[in-house]
Amino acid sequence: MATETTLMTTTTSVPEDAVQMRRLGRNGTVVEQNNLNLTGEDHIGPDTRSAEEAQEYPTGLKFWLIILIISALVALGGLDTNIVATAVPSITDYFHTVADVGWYSSAFRLCSCVFQFVFGKLYKLFSIKRIFLLAQAIFLVGSLLCSTATTSPIFVVGRAVTGAGFAGIIGGFFTILVHILPLRRRPFFCGMLGIIESVAILAAPIVGGLLTQSLGWRWCFWINLPIGGITLLMTIFLFPDPKPSDTSITFRQKLVELDPLSNLLFIPALTSLFIALSWAGTKYPWDDGKVIGPLVTFAVLVVAFCYNQYRRGDAAALPPRIMKNRNVIAASIFTMCSNSASNVLEYYLPTYYQVVREYSPSRSGYMMVPIVIGATIGMLLCGSGTSTIGYYTPFMLFSSVLMPVFAGLITTFGVNTSFARLILYSGVYGFASGIGFNAPISAVQTVLPTDDVSLGLSIVLFAQHFGPAVSIAIAQVIFTNELSTNLARVVRGLDPATIESHGLSEIVGRAPPGLHEEILVDVGRSVSKTWYLSVGLTSATLIGSLLMEWRSVKQKSA
Repeated sequence: MATETTLMTTTTSVPEDAVQMRRLGRNGTVVEQNNLNLTGEDHIGPDTRSAEEAQEYPTGLKFWLIILIISALVALGGLDTNIVATAVPSITDYFHTVADVGWYSSAFRLCSCVFQFVFGKLYKLFSIKRIFLLAQAIFLVGSLLCSTATTSPIFVVGRAVTGAGFAGIIGGFFTILVHILPLRRRPFFCGMLGIIESVAILAAPIVGGLLTQSLGWRWCFWINLPIGGITLLMTIFLFPDPKPSDTSITFRQKLVELDPLSNLLFIPALTSLFIALSWAGTKYPWDDGKVIGPLVTFAVLVVAFCYNQYRRGDAAALPPRIMKNRNVIAASIFTMCSNSASNVLEYYLPTYYQVVREYSPSRSGYMMVPIVIGATIGMLLCGSGTSTIGYYTPFMLFSSVLMPVFAGLITTFGVNTSFARLILYSGVYGFASGIGFNAPISAVQTVLPTDDVSLGLSIVLFAQHFGPAVSIAIAQVIFTNELSTNLARVVRGLDPATIESHGLSEIVGRAPPGLHEEILVDVGRSVSKTWYLSVGLTSATLIGSLLMEWRSVKQKSA
């Protein structure tokens, strides 16, 4: 279940004992004065800062139009997270290569991950409205690049730019709600928009399949432009433009606060890792200098990044004090492994349906419905169950036991697997992943002091984004290597370079009639090998479940 519930959890950044002063503003609007920073960046108590400037909240039609804008952007971003899954076969056929398939998803996730910290600082230091407009503009530019791409590398760049823009949209979500809603109303709207994002992510393969079959794969990205253009204009005229939290520091000091050194270390570190993973075993052997070089670069930059985080202490993007917490470690392990496994399964299931089973893109999208339904039921049971019994750890344990079983059963999918098994195994896996998905978030909210909750959540949310970005890149290495090995036994002269220069459907379609069935079997085996990675990752979630303390949400101390 590939959802990344960044929205549903941001309300926890608000301290429970927030002191508020309310008065009646002009035209009857509710004005609320808070004594602390609610942007989700740094909590500053009443003993260290004066009361914030009074705010007037929009009401009536203006308020609902702003909510509509945010909802539309959240839905577009959620769709873009996973919409390429069912479009991959058509995209690879158009570009005549499967070499960059892993980057089609990883580039988006990589940038949405690493730019979270950048936009978090930007929202704190500069005009919230202008930064939010900038994020939307970046998102639209990325969508335009994807929809007009003539080569696979340009398409990957477009996905990366879109991911960076989505990071800014998500990063500004709670900051904007602070300025349009009084405190007592924020949890409801955060939850509502979180559900919109989750449903959009889960439904993305279905939408992608329908658009690909009816209008072509480019419409998976063209659709963002008219909707995004309207939201951009509405943002200009309807959104408030509150002052940044600290207007006393100079522009040079703001640049220092952005911590450019960490970004200059972190972004190229992850990029080097993905380059190495995309080249290894396909373009170059593992022991080639072109693979070893990026891996060494990654290791050196990560060490430098970690040292810089240690040196900056609590001012770091990933504060060491919070990262050492047992429950944060457990939550991060569970979330990263579970999300990574689900993303690999869901990313390659449409490939299996369209290539091995020879389903249409729309039908392959419909085949993802069992996972959507199962995950939704699981999340609802986890939420209501945790509220009832008070404990979230049992749901993590149950999920850790059930997920590997059905991930393993999914690896048995072949050319002639019955329809009932396809539905049952994928649906129960979706349920298993959903029933444990929100538990790590509940854990961080429960075990950490109120002032540290936002920091703990940022680490867990980083794990949610980082894990899938890496796992899909690794899965692509496995898939390409297995595909070249399996098909080389069937078709003489078919090597990795030849496979990379053709799309999957094209390879199968050009096969001699006598070899067609055998090639389908070999492609199915290659896809199944990527799912073994999911089996290992879901098994590793048990480490996080067992490491997690048994704490009740009904007994949280301030």
